[in-house]
Parts: sequence; C-alpha cells; structure tokens
Amino acid sequence: MDSPTATWTQFFDRCLAFRTDRETFDVAVSTLHSESPLSGRKLAELLLKPRTAASITVDPRVYVYLERLLALKKVDASEALISAFKFSRDRPQITGSDGVLKDPIPWRNSPELEEVLFTRLHKLFSIGHRPISNTEAARTLIVVSSWMSTMVTSHTNDSMLQAMAGIQQHPQQQSISVREALGMLIVGLVENEKILLLLGKDEHKGVRNQFSRSLSIFIPFLSQSSLQIANRLEMSQREHDLHDKSAMTANGEAAENTSLGAAAVQLDAVLDLPLVNTRAGLYIFLNSLLVARPLTDDFTIINYLHSRYKLDAQNMATDLVTAAFDILANAMYRSEPINSMFCLKSFLVNKIPILLRQLTASIYPMTLELCITQALGHIDSNAFPPFSQGFDDIMASNSALSDVRQDFLNACALHGLIPANNVERLLGEAPMQGPPETKYTKNGLLNQCRQNSERVNMLIDELENLDGNAGAIAGAVTEFISHLCETQTTMYLKSVCNLLSRKPLALDVILQFTSPSNILRPLCQFLDEFRYEGDQGEHQPVYDEFGAILILILAFVHRYDLTYHELRISHDSFVAQLLQRGHKNMTPDEMTKEEGARLGSWLCGLLDSDKEGLSNEVFSSCRPQDFYLIVPTLFSQMVQACSCGVFSLDSVKGGLEYLHETFLLPSLVGALKWMVSNALLQTHQDLEVLMQIFHKLIRSTPTSGDAQAMHSTILSIVSSRLKKFFLILKQRHPNRTDIDPLVDAIRAHHDYERSAYASMAEMRQWNNGSTSLSSSIRQTVRQLSQWVSATSLQVNPPSYTHRQIYTSVHIQGASSTLRAIVDEIKAQTDAGNGAAALDIGVSLICAPTVNNSPMSVDSSVLAPGPFRTRSNLREMLKAEFDEAPSMVSSDPLAAATIVRLHRRVEAQLAIVVQTGLQNAQIRLADVASVDVQNQPLPDLDTAMNDAAAATMAAASADLDMNKQALHRSLDEQLDLSAAGAGLDLSSMTATTADMTAAMGMPDLPDLGDLGDMGDMGDMSMGMNMGDDDNDWGLDFNNM
Repeated sequence: MDSPTATWTQFFDRCLAFRTDRETFDVAVSTLHSESPLSGRKLAELLLKPRTAASITVDPRVYVYLERLLALKKVDASEALISAFKFSRDRPQITGSDGVLKDPIPWRNSPELEEVLFTRLHKLFSIGHRPISNTEAARTLIVVSSWMSTMVTSHTNDSMLQAMAGIQQHPQQQSISVREALGMLIVGLVENEKILLLLGKDEHKGVRNQFSRSLSIFIPFLSQSSLQIANRLEMSQREHDLHDKSAMTANGEAAENTSLGAAAVQLDAVLDLPLVNTRAGLYIFLNSLLVARPLTDDFTIINYLHSRYKLDAQNMATDLVTAAFDILANAMYRSEPINSMFCLKSFLVNKIPILLRQLTASIYPMTLELCITQALGHIDSNAFPPFSQGFDDIMASNSALSDVRQDFLNACALHGLIPANNVERLLGEAPMQGPPETKYTKNGLLNQCRQNSERVNMLIDELENLDGNAGAIAGAVTEFISHLCETQTTMYLKSVCNLLSRKPLALDVILQFTSPSNILRPLCQFLDEFRYEGDQGEHQPVYDEFGAILILILAFVHRYDLTYHELRISHDSFVAQLLQRGHKNMTPDEMTKEEGARLGSWLCGLLDSDKEGLSNEVFSSCRPQDFYLIVPTLFSQMVQACSCGVFSLDSVKGGLEYLHETFLLPSLVGALKWMVSNALLQTHQDLEVLMQIFHKLIRSTPTSGDAQAMHSTILSIVSSRLKKFFLILKQRHPNRTDIDPLVDAIRAHHDYERSAYASMAEMRQWNNGSTSLSSSIRQTVRQLSQWVSATSLQVNPPSYTHRQIYTSVHIQGASSTLRAIVDEIKAQTDAGNGAAALDIGVSLICAPTVNNSPMSVDSSVLAPGPFRTRSNLREMLKAEFDEAPSMVSSDPLAAATIVRLHRRVEAQLAIVVQTGLQNAQIRLADVASVDVQNQPLPDLDTAMNDAAAATMAAASADLDMNKQALHRSLDEQLDLSAAGAGLDLSSMTATTADMTAAMGMPDLPDLGDLGDMGDMGDMSMGMNMGDDDNDWGLDFNNM
C-alpha cells in the first residue's frame, strides 16, 4: 500500500493534469482525507512544490486548489506560507559544518506563486475570514516575520554584490511586485483585529518581538520601491507600537540617552521663520527644468506652483513670467551655447502662455494683463533692450534678446491672454511685427497631416518659430508619428524621421510639450515589429527606412542621455538591447551559429573586391535588427584581419564606402563607440589601423545630401565621446600628427548633448577663489539670498546653473552638498536674512532632476522609475532631521535650521505626495543601519510549535472535523475505493464544453461560502508542525 504522501502526490498531479473542477476537487479531497489523512502543512507542500526546473509560471489551478483547501479547512494560512517559503528563491540554502546542504532543494518556485499567494491571503485577512484560530495567527506571524527578514537579506545582498562588481542592475518588476504583495499581506495582518488581539497577549510576547524586529527592517526596504505601502505600514507600526525593542535595558527602560529626548522636545518647539516666496525660488525651479532634458510637464509645473503660492494666483503668474525672463537673462550673461539660449526662448514664448492659460482656467481669479505688466517691470532692461535703443547699441551690447519681449507678448495675444492692440502699450514702442494670423490647434493640424502627409514636413520647419504655436505643432507631430507607426506608413515615417533627426532644436521644442516615451515608444515598438514583406524584392530600401527611424531614436537618446526605462520599453526589445550592447563586440564563443553566419555574409559582402557591390542576398539573410547588434563584432573582425594582413587597408576602406550610404550609415554610431573603447585599450597593436578607419569614417563626406545630413547627425551623437578620446590619445602620443585633423573635423558638432553635468572648464570657474565645491555652493546660496533681500538694488539675476547641484551631488555626495546649503542658511539667518535663504534652500532641495528626482517629472508615466542606489537631497535631509537631536548640544542653530528646512520641504511637496506623484524613495542608509544578517531568527518549527503550545494551553474547544462519507457522488467520476490505490481519474467523463471550461483560468472562488470562521479559541486544526524533518533555521552567516 502506498503511503499517504504518495497517494496525495498522485492525487494532486492527476487533478492538475485532468483540470479537475472545484466541485469535484472538494468532494475528492474530503473523501481522500477521511481515508488517508495528512497534515495541512504536508498537503500544502505537496501542492505548492515546483514541478519543473526553473519554472517561470505556475499552473493557475494550483491557486484554485489551494483556495479550496483553505476553504475546506484542510490547510490554514500559516501552512500555506511555510510550504511556499520552503521553495522560495529568497530562502537561503543551509549548510552544515561539513559544508553539505542540510536540505538540498534543487528546484525553486517562480515569484509569481508568492505574489498570488500573498495577494489572496491579504484578502482573507483584510475581510476577517482569517485567522480561524490563535494557532494559525501565531504561526502566520512567525513565518511572515522570517520571510520579511529573509527577503531583505537576499535582495540587499544581491544589490551590494552588484554594486561592488560595478554592475548597475535594477530589480525586475516581478521582484518589486513580490515585495509589494508581501507588504500588502502584512498590512492585512496588522489591520486584523484578531491578529492585534493576539499580539497584545503576554503569552505571545516572543512572537510580537520577532514580528516587530522584522517589520522594522522591512519597512525601509519596502520604501525603495513602494513608498505608499511602506508609509501605511509605518503608520500602523506607530499606532500599535510595533517597534524593535531589543535595545532595552535590564530594567525595561529605553537605552536612548535622556538628553536626546529633551533635545527632540526642544527642536519640536523651534519657531518657523516667516514664509516668503522669493524671486530666486522660481528662478531655481525653472533653471532645473531646462538645464538638461526639458522636464516641462504641465501638471508638474502647475502642481509645484500651487504648492508654493497656494491661493495667491496673482503673484503666482507674475513670478512665473519674471522667472522665465530671469533664466534667459542669466543664460545670456553666462554666454550659454546657442542651443541652450533657443530652448529658454522657446519655453518663454511657446510654453509660458499655455501655462498662464491653464492657470486662468482654474478657480483662482487673476488679471493676466496686470501680471504681465508687473513682470515686465521687474526684468533687466539691459538684457532685453527695446528696439528704439538703436541697432548699433544693440549690437554693441552683444544682446540676442532684443526681440524676446515682442515675441512673448505676441504669443500672449495669440492665446487670448491680452488684446492684440495692447501689445504696443505693454512693449512701450511699436512692435516690429504682430502675432500670427492663425492659432493652431493640435487636432486641426493632425487632421491636416492625415489628409496630406506632406503637411507634417512644413510643420516641423515651423517648430523653430518663436510665435506661440509650437505646442500645437509638437502635439500634432507626436501623434502623427504614432499614427504612421500604427498604419505602417514607412515611406512618410522615414521622411519625418530624417527631417527631425537633423533638427536638434526641434527636438528640444518637442520635449517641452511631451515626454520622450510618448514620441519614441511607438518608434521603438515599430522597430521591434519591423518585418520584411513576403514578396519583398529589393531589401536595401528596407534598411534605408529602418535606419532613418533608428537614427532619430539615437539622436534623442544621446542628446538627452535617455535610458530604455525612460522610453518605457522592455529590456529585451531591440532598442534596449542596442543601447546596452550595441557598442560591444562578441567573441566567437559568445556568438550563435546564426550570428556567425550573418557576420561572415557581411564580411564577404563588404570586403570581397570581386563583387560589384552588396548583393541583395546579404540584406535578405540578415534582419536590420540583427545587423546593428553585430556591427561592433564586424568592425572588430575587420580591424584584426587588417592588422594581421588578412585584408589590405585599401580593401577595408573600400568596404567602408558602403557605410556612407543612408541605408547603413546609422551603424557608424555603434562602430565609432566600439572603436573608441577598443582604441583606449593598450593591449593590442591595432591603433594604426583604427586611426586610418577613424579618418575614413569621420573626414570622408558622403556624396548624397541626405547622407551628408545623416553623417553630420551621427558625428554630433558621438562627438562628446570622440572629443574625450582624442584628448586622451593626444596625451599618450603627443607627437602624432593625425589627431588634430580629427579634432577639427568634429569641432562643429560639440555641445550637442544637453547634459546635466558640468564640464571641467565650468568647474574651474566655480572653484575660482574657492577651495571646494562646497564653498562654491555656499557662495551661490549667498548670492541668491542677497539678490532677493529687501536692501538689494540688483536687477539682473546672479549667475546660476543647476548643473552645479547635479555635479556636487554626483562628485561629493548628497550629504556634503546638503551640509553646504545648511551652513549658508545658518549664516544668512545670523545675518538677518534667514527667511529668504530658507526659501532658496527649499527650492534647491525640491527642484526636480532628470534622475533621482524628489518629485515626479512626467505625469503621463504611471509605472515606477528605475531602481535607484543614491539618495537625493530630500532623502538626505530626512536623515539629517532624524539625527538633529544629537546636534543640539554642539550646534543648536544648525539643528534648528535642519528642522525648519525639513518642515518646509515636506510641506511644499505634500501635494505631490497626496496625488501619488512622489517617486519611490530609496533609503539604503536605513537598511544598512540594521544588521540584518545577525538578526536572531529562531528555528521556525520550534518557534511555531512553541506558539501553538501557548495557544492550545488557553484553548478549550476542538474544531469539529466533518468526515461524512460522500462516496456516492464520487463513484461516478473517481475510484477511491482504496486509500492506497490512488485516484483513478481516467474514468472522468467530462464533456468537451466542461473540459474547455476547466482548462481556462477560473475566477477567484467565492469566499463567502466559508461560513462561520469559528471562535478564536478554536484550536483543533490538526497542525502538526513537527512532521517534517527539514531544518527551517535561517543561518544568514552561511549565505
């Protein structure tokens, strides 16, 4: 006779194989359990064990059967969790003193099973259907406590190892989902009345301490990816006092120094400085929006304005216009590049009127003409001279902003903010030209483009007009590109992409009105789905169309330093793969047979001098996606072959002629990036060949006009990398004469990237007369504070760029940067200018950034951003605020400054948090502060049985186990005549329709039929937690 374990194993396997429905499963379980009883933990383990190696998904019937076992009271929540934990990838393998695994588990379950299990158990606990008994409650708390600590240790160790190895690896979405699901299960537990009642009993003090200790570790870990759930848990932790009290003294008193408690009370009583919205506040904010990639999402800006100005709409609009003129004047005085100047002009003329229009549509009353009049009275007249000043005077002052006031007022008139005949009065002189005759609308332009696709080309040319219509054009172009992708209209899509890729200023304008993902994601998906037509005769045009789309994507990516996360594409898409490895060559061992064949075909096609040109077979045998991924390897093989004399240099140069045609030109991006990386290595003798190829690819001009324009775009894309490489090469080989011509060839393509980080020349300017970046930060805060002080007569804004904050945080860290800001605010407070300095400090900390931002910068993206490994200024301020009591005795003014700053920052961003726009915050410092690996985690079997014993001692009733025979209803389908004979499911006579229904994913079972959950003192669950010989201790030291 087979053992009960074998019988139940066979039963579950056959139910899964035959897709047994729920009703039949219920009857079979009841019957089989009466004849071959087995503990709930063993039943759950047999059902949840992995059935294949490295399983990615789980049979949905497993979830249904587990729900039925829970409903039938054959298994409880703790048994389901402990069984899933046994096969979890988070649980470490335990080794003995001899190094041999105590409980080797060859297969692990997919995280999907854990996520679904946590989610469904959360539902049961949140609606009060679980726990049925104190035993189940205590054991559930114990296994959840161990799972929390194990998950933190496992995931943190992985992150630390990757960081030490220099790998920037972000957690997969599935891992984040499992964390969130466990967090929601814990929410269900701590909000369950029966659980809270148990935690309050003295006999379960050990369970409470272990749960509190694990919860204190888990909350900061969860806040990295799901701040809302972490905040909810933190509130429950405070409400029910579920804190780790392992650091208590023998007398039960807190080990915390009583002086720190007094200091905390003292800091709570710190009085706030007067709240002022300084001119420098919005000056900093707008500078941060436009210093690199435009972060000018409408909702982000308006939400930020409301958080600062509340109901003061009049000053809100006035200060917004003033700040837009201030950043433009600042850029002129700083001699910013023409690209940056145009971006700021476009923001003032094209974006500000739209924002003002949205503000007037709100519930806050304002007189826009009065706001604009006041703003124009505040700006620096030297930076924005009138036309009447005279042409010679304007040229002598080197001003490029003389027409900006006129353009702005015309745009305001276009959008109906002011009457057109009032422009002259506001300008103070007759305008040189009036507003555009037609105000564009996005939908109107989109309809025009759909009726006449050539119209989009004219609209793209108009993007660089400073007339107030750019917003409608950008919206129409973005949606029309998506329309072309959907309709597979490759001919027009190629034309649009070619035109846009050669207009970097147009790219800046577009991103002021849309996000990168809105315009690039359809293009990326189009390239993923790009296929040859079945009757395609000539394949070269396919490469031509593919390359035109790709070069536009690469232009966006390299100009704004975008990652595939910001494009909202999956990591295995073509563009994501190209960005990650499109500049890395593969070794022969790394290449598949198909990749080797493609590489050989291209080498022969490019270097075979006997052929007249690239044959159609070369193109047809290799998809464009595959070609671009082997380009670095192709160049690696050519360089090595040429260095070894296999091919002559003339043959290689002849083959490179094909790469100057539009159908292959985009491949130069990956090729040049690989050549730079390879040439920097001093482990080979290929430099001479590489330099010859550099000259061929960079200095040789393609013949056709389209190819020349694309070649210019490609040089702009890689110019920053080439510039740094040639500088290093010149330092290594000062006598080489072939480097300077290459430097001259790329000089016109400098300043293409809109980088948030400063150049060495700019950093030297900041440190002029200073000893460090911190000193320059302090000087900046000082100058901004003095500019907005009541005694200041300075009209023009002080020199400022948010690159200084980016660079400081990147080089010396958020802590040192924050310390410099705090020190200067403290000094300004001593000087009587504390209120203004505090507002400037708040603006610097709250300013949005391209990455690691304290607030959302794109309201259209609901998905979480990439995993972060660095704290931003807001998070560092929170850490300093937590430590402020320890500073009271040594530096009370600094402690008070930190408290004021923290209050103001959190208050200003409160609206952002409430509307769910707050990005996930990382608090690695909090995670690291807890010694996770050394947390004492008792053996689960021992701890759970101890808890059960304590519970059973207080119990007085047993659960009535219903074992009535149901053989008559089973005989028709299942042969269960002998307990050891297994289940004969082969006789199941389901109809085709029944089997079809059984095969589908069923809905969640109705939990309403669980009936009476029983009394909390009802213990007889048959939960023998000691029936398994596995060691459930978690020895973290042997991970």
